[in-house]
Amino acid sequence: MVSNSALLSINSTSWERTLADVMSPQQILHDGISAIKTAKLVSPPSSFLPFLVWEYGLDELTPFVPNLYDLIDQGVDWQRVRGTPSAIIIGLSWIGYSAALEEASTRRNYWNSFQLRFTNLPANDEPDLERIEGIVNLSIPVRSNFRRGVFQYDVGALVADNSQLDGAMLERESGVVITQKETLWSFGRTHEIAHILSEAEGVALGNWIDPVVGGSVTWQDLNIAWSDADFAWNADAATQRTSALSTWFLDKQIYLSFKNGTGDIIGYRRARAVHQVGVVANGAYQHDGVSYAPIEGGTQLYIEAMTQFEDASDVTAETVSLIISPVLTQNVKSGQLWLEPDELSGGAEIALTTMNIEMRKTVREQIKIMLRF
Repeated sequence: MVSNSALLSINSTSWERTLADVMSPQQILHDGISAIKTAKLVSPPSSFLPFLVWEYGLDELTPFVPNLYDLIDQGVDWQRVRGTPSAIIIGLSWIGYSAALEEASTRRNYWNSFQLRFTNLPANDEPDLERIEGIVNLSIPVRSNFRRGVFQYDVGALVADNSQLDGAMLERESGVVITQKETLWSFGRTHEIAHILSEAEGVALGNWIDPVVGGSVTWQDLNIAWSDADFAWNADAATQRTSALSTWFLDKQIYLSFKNGTGDIIGYRRARAVHQVGVVANGAYQHDGVSYAPIEGGTQLYIEAMTQFEDASDVTAETVSLIISPVLTQNVKSGQLWLEPDELSGGAEIALTTMNIEMRKTVREQIKIMLRF
């Protein structure tokens, strides 16, 4: 920057040159002018944010976006593409989420609706789902309807038009409503447990055969009737033993027990699959990256249970275990899937496993247990 004194004639006095430099407004105002020009664009102070949000017309987003700096940085871009899928992508990025948009079939009555398939399970039901719902509904065209959000667990409606099933419960999609706009949320999460039955557990169950070295399992050793023994007569002793131990469980009632950090029961969920299994390509069940299918006389036992929406919420299951042959309390229906702590007693507990499952209204927890012998 050229000083004012440099602009004076060569015969000016030192007093004149000093006075010209002191009275120059350039040095005094230069920094302030530069700050004013960049105040909105380069690291605006937090006190500016509410006014900038108002100036950019982004007030309606503030209840759903906790970081106003994100709104200032990308809000104008969002405004330019508002009413398109791009606006949804930008809006969800403000709260750390991404999802694929899936339009409903044009043959449906709700042809103008869509669902979002999230790449990751939303971290919390509250306040995250309200924020997602709010941002998405502000990003879409007026004619569109944000119908549903899904992750992993997704059971679609059965198409049964012009039949006796039309309008039945089978035409409902999976999910639960917990937000103001009545969006359906259908989330799932899978937990896998591998457990080897110990001698102490087997003895407590009354289902234990000592390992046989050479020879075969004798009739006296069996814990099941010969008619239930599905292993081949010429199978080795180890196969006969493990097959007999796994067969014993097939006619038993089995529940999964969920406990909190202090050891108190949260609830019980009845197992929906109990099968002897073997490794098979493209089998019905997967565990630890391996595919399994039910087979008679299998040497491994696959047990699976899945909680329903709203079975339990706002509580963390610190341990999960199997309860074998418990007793249901009076007035509890035998087919009831979720049981409260006082609706079940007795039974033998095995496969106690430390977990950390934050149980939520919108998430179905799938527990897969591979029991080996």
